[in-house]
Amino acid sequence: MGRSRHLAAAVGLAAALLGGALGAAQGQQPSAAPGPPAPPVADPQTATIPLLPRPDRSGFTNFVQVTAGGGQGGTVLLDTGSTGLRIRQEALGPDVRLTDIPLEYSYTSGNVLRGVLGYAVVAFPGAVPAVATARPIAIQVVQSITCKPEVPRCPKWKPTEVGVMGVAYSAFPAFNPLAQLPGNLGNGFIVVANDQTDPQLQPRIEVGLTPQNSAGFATAPFQPEDGRQPEGLKAWNTKSIPTCFAVDGGAPGCFATVFDTGAAVGSFQPPGLDPSRLHKPIRKGRVITTRVDGVMQLTVTSGRTAWLNRYRYAPPHGGVRGFNSGGLVFRYYKVLYDGVAGRIGFSPSGPVSAPAP
Repeated sequence: MGRSRHLAAAVGLAAALLGGALGAAQGQQPSAAPGPPAPPVADPQTATIPLLPRPDRSGFTNFVQVTAGGGQGGTVLLDTGSTGLRIRQEALGPDVRLTDIPLEYSYTSGNVLRGVLGYAVVAFPGAVPAVATARPIAIQVVQSITCKPEVPRCPKWKPTEVGVMGVAYSAFPAFNPLAQLPGNLGNGFIVVANDQTDPQLQPRIEVGLTPQNSAGFATAPFQPEDGRQPEGLKAWNTKSIPTCFAVDGGAPGCFATVFDTGAAVGSFQPPGLDPSRLHKPIRKGRVITTRVDGVMQLTVTSGRTAWLNRYRYAPPHGGVRGFNSGGLVFRYYKVLYDGVAGRIGFSPSGPVSAPAP
């Protein structure tokens, strides 16, 4: 008997639902068939990574916020004169894969980094849109920082600096992280730090070259390299740009040159220089001209301010011998690095003269 009541109730409920559905159908049109699925969101062609001020009073913005392996990360020097991310072990996260392969890397400054090869996803907090390598990449996990014997008072790293991100294209296993971003983002980048010619700019790295953001740059080619860079990526000698430096309109000293965000001073050697003046600062008030034929020409009156107008006399030097533009060039030009075609570009493309200090 209880079963009959449940059956009757079920029949009544079904009838009520059917009647309600028919009544609703009489009062409104059937809903439209679903449309085609939305097209997939295209991968970004460009992105912007903020540049941060140096931990001094120079006003130059050549630091970047990075994380590796999901760690807290920190600020690293953006260095167009070296290759590979080299970061303190304590700044790394739990998702870093360490190897037992030792790595040592040194700089003209005298800093010597020792550690091991590691693999981690590298990300850039604050980038718009969000930017990270598509997969773990090779990095140097830095476990100690010492000085070269010939430079016993090397600068090492300040406590707020967790590493150096070298974005040159030398053929090392720990390669330029920006070249390992996904899709078009990895084809090159533009350093926008030219506050002396555009005081209102927002300092940044523009990753991902397009016809639009590459317009207006005059370019010069790098010489190719080949070696131990990651598979599928091209390596270039970024210290291969023929560049001439002159003092007060005198005979220029010309040699292969690196344009280097990581160098506080420009360094070169004009012909006929008294050897006793090598490795010494250029006196204040001299007119220094840096020229890449058909590409750029910068005239600066020398002063005592690092990262802005300071130079010294030096012969070609470094692991790959050459002159050094100094980071000051980036305060007057936007500078483009094309990792696919192997070239450097400068905007504006005409001569630039800095005001006297």
